[in-house]
Amino acid sequence: MSLSIGIIGLSSFYGPAFAERASARPDCSVVAVTAGGVDDKTLTTLGRPSRTSFAQEHSCKIVDDADKVLELADSVVVATPTSRRGPDARHALLRDVPVLVAKPAAADYEAARELAATATETDTPLVFTRPARYDDGVGSVAQRVVDGTIGDVVAVRAAIRHDRVPAAGIDANAEHAPGEAGSAYAMSVYTADALLWLTDCDPHRVTAEYENTNSPHSSHPDLGTGTVRFNNGALGTMTMTYSTDCREAWGNWEVEVVGTDGILRTVHQGYEGIHWRTGDFDERSTSVFGRTTSPVLERLFDAFVETVRSGRPPQTPSAEDATAALGLCRAWEHAADSGRVILDHWPPTSLDG
Repeated sequence: MSLSIGIIGLSSFYGPAFAERASARPDCSVVAVTAGGVDDKTLTTLGRPSRTSFAQEHSCKIVDDADKVLELADSVVVATPTSRRGPDARHALLRDVPVLVAKPAAADYEAARELAATATETDTPLVFTRPARYDDGVGSVAQRVVDGTIGDVVAVRAAIRHDRVPAAGIDANAEHAPGEAGSAYAMSVYTADALLWLTDCDPHRVTAEYENTNSPHSSHPDLGTGTVRFNNGALGTMTMTYSTDCREAWGNWEVEVVGTDGILRTVHQGYEGIHWRTGDFDERSTSVFGRTTSPVLERLFDAFVETVRSGRPPQTPSAEDATAALGLCRAWEHAADSGRVILDHWPPTSLDG
């Protein structure tokens, strides 16, 4: 039996991206889309498909609002702007419709926690987008840690890199417009999730610094660095670089785990080598070759389909894990604003006091 998928929101990368994964499966079909309040001109500016072109590509209906999508689809991808992403996903769950929610799941930790609680209360499948959890390299590191191959974990370092957020359409950018979650959540969640996953321990103290250095059109930081002291004494460090345009040549994320009996390290990059040539940057003077990266989005979408069909939650990440990562993002953000933060309780109930 084919699983019908509805797409709620086109302004985020993840709406069209997961629709492509659905259409590529013989047992899934995209049946309806709503753009989430964003017009076609703005979608084009953002580099997203217009409603008409999307509907033609996936042979689906264009509808006016999320309720109509929920009437037509067995399950939905929620990829609206982050300020409404959590409420939109909760609305679907309250209608007993399974949800695959884009990254980050909400504009802040509190909204993400409320979303996870709704999934528990309604007993409706909710899958969070965590690409690194489905990468072969990172997954292998995590398994080796669990197997005890490097002894006790004493330190973890996680880094995330991305080309800078485009100026075009910034006021409507689903993740990076003013008032949306921004890179402190949309990007730092990679590092937060890795540190919590690989130490398997609650944070106790955090520090952080954020800065906008090279993206004056954005109201959010494009550089970040942070630390975590865990309850067991382990140390975590993170860096977030969002202010350059070299993602293709330098990869997306790095993870290093130091143990009492060894060190593990992996880099998600998609190449074995780099070839530099003379010439201007615009002439593509740098190219990469070798290796194919793990199909993380395909695997993530497959996990969503399996969750819907089986009724069992995905093995990774759990709603608790995904929410905790945004809690750490919130702690870093608070630390950057106010100085060092000591977490007396984890997960935090609030960091605004």
